[in-house]
Amino acid sequence: MTSSDPSMATGQPTPPASLTNALGQPLTIDPAPLELKPHLSLSQGVLAMAAAAKTYALVVQEGRVLMGVLTYANVATATVYATPFDQSSLADWMTPLSSLGPRPDLHPVDGPPNPLACAPPYRAIVNGAGHWVGIITPEGICGLLESSESSACTVELNACQMQAVSLQEQQERLSLALKGAQMGTLDWDIRADMLVISEELQQLLALPPGEYDGHYQAIFKHIHPEDQRRVDRILQAATQHPQRCDIEFRILLPDGSVRWLLFQGQVFQTPNASPRLVGVTLDVSAQKQAEAALKLQAQRERLVSEIAQRIRNLLDLDSILEQTVIAVHEFIEADRVIILQCSPDMSGKVIQESCSPAYPAMMGWAVRDPWSVDEKFLAHYRQGRGMAVANVAEQGLSENQLMFLDYFHIQAEIVVPLLQEQTLWGLLIAHQCSTPRQWTTADVRLLQSLSTQVGIAVQQAKLHRQLTLANQSLRRMAYLDGLTQVANRRRFEQHLENEWRRMAREKMPLSIILGDIDYFKGFNDLYGHQAGDNCLRLVARTLNHAAKRPGDLVARYGGEEFVVILPNTDLKGAETVAEAIRCSVRDRHISHQGSAIDKIVTMSLGVASCIPTADNSMTNLLKQADEALYAAKAGGRDQVRLAPALP
Repeated sequence: MTSSDPSMATGQPTPPASLTNALGQPLTIDPAPLELKPHLSLSQGVLAMAAAAKTYALVVQEGRVLMGVLTYANVATATVYATPFDQSSLADWMTPLSSLGPRPDLHPVDGPPNPLACAPPYRAIVNGAGHWVGIITPEGICGLLESSESSACTVELNACQMQAVSLQEQQERLSLALKGAQMGTLDWDIRADMLVISEELQQLLALPPGEYDGHYQAIFKHIHPEDQRRVDRILQAATQHPQRCDIEFRILLPDGSVRWLLFQGQVFQTPNASPRLVGVTLDVSAQKQAEAALKLQAQRERLVSEIAQRIRNLLDLDSILEQTVIAVHEFIEADRVIILQCSPDMSGKVIQESCSPAYPAMMGWAVRDPWSVDEKFLAHYRQGRGMAVANVAEQGLSENQLMFLDYFHIQAEIVVPLLQEQTLWGLLIAHQCSTPRQWTTADVRLLQSLSTQVGIAVQQAKLHRQLTLANQSLRRMAYLDGLTQVANRRRFEQHLENEWRRMAREKMPLSIILGDIDYFKGFNDLYGHQAGDNCLRLVARTLNHAAKRPGDLVARYGGEEFVVILPNTDLKGAETVAEAIRCSVRDRHISHQGSAIDKIVTMSLGVASCIPTADNSMTNLLKQADEALYAAKAGGRDQVRLAPALP
């Protein structure tokens, strides 16, 4: 550039037609001088830039003294920091003159350094390739073409213009990204106690437009009361000990619902500036809902697993059913949960219930549930499928059915079948009594999963009962005499050993009665073996009636001999029992024409007793009873004899 340049001769800049912007469109520069003063607000500077839309930058001066330059890059930087434009002066954000000092390295590539590029108050402007294309003057910006030697080169957008446009685009992208992500920004000047929050953050905090006053306490207006103290504590701690902070908290919305927010920020502190807490906040409600759904699903799976484990460990069906209704009642927060056991005519009886105190109990009621009497529902249940009714009043039920539902305050319910070997054994039912309820699919699936486990429990309980009966039958076969149905010799010996030990611990007497039917061989010879078997049964039944206490035992000792164990009974008491047995046998008046002492069946009995100690034994006790029985027979039969007391 030379002094003969017409732009310098007239004192006004001549815009070069060949300059282009970032979009490749022609770039022109407003030739009119634009002056700004540093004490003006930043918003006034932005308005001036908007009015001079063709101007890349504005010169800030005080009188005739150049102070600095305000570029789009400066405005973009201020925007990123959420600066209140009306409260900030141009001097806070402009590029000062000292930062625009001469740079001798900036000169035309194909010629000597241009004197204007190094002489204040002019500042050089170069393009992206480092070519000199213009200068900044106190009057504005003057774009200059390069020398003719380099005119063949394509003139690119100068570096400052490129930076300004790039920053503008970045700011627009950042703003759109924050809006798209529903993310709000916060900038807290801790020393001044002023917070600048974005419009998005105001919306996230449920603050209506114009309500936020810039103070710290204002952001807590709609934070959930249970979270306010924690949020304040974490923020204050971050300001006192500059550090990063992450806070999850809830916003209580006007309709009573909750919005979950996540704030992530950090305190920045420099020696010559006020410390600032800067961060972003985003809505994580969807994430929280997903986490809650996963947690609920895990709880459901754990509940089903626990009940399955209980079923494997428990054989008591009543206990399993009781725990099932309690678990469902608590988990899905129903007002009542019942198990209805069905009869063949599809009436039913409530055999288990968990009910809130505010509503009438159904335990023990014989009822006909509206959904269990219709064939279409029965077909539904037999396939193992459940049913959810959100509002029973909308189901077109009969007056009698509605009266039943109204009596028990049933407004909504879930019904799932309990199948046992493809047969409808019962129904697992959850009632909502306070209001109608829109049941979720997860609620229905939970009851269906539990119904499967209950069905297994019913089948298991049935098998257990069958096994118990079979074991009892085997036990009877093993320990009962097949003819008389009293204990056999094996059972007698086990019971005698158990009672001997027990009486030894308690230091109490144990007595034995040994009895024999008089002249029984003659009875068999006269009446036959079938009559003899009937006689043995009658005598055994008579002895059973005499031994009434739980510890007493009557056993067939062999042939026509019977033995009675009487724990906690002394010799005198045993004699009384033996005499009662003798009289009861006579009172039967069983004909015995072959008897040498009477014409009816009689018994001879021997009694022995002792307190079990280490000095005596069960064998000695039995021997004493046998000797007493022998004495009764030798003494004329049909009598009771006592053995001498053992030492």
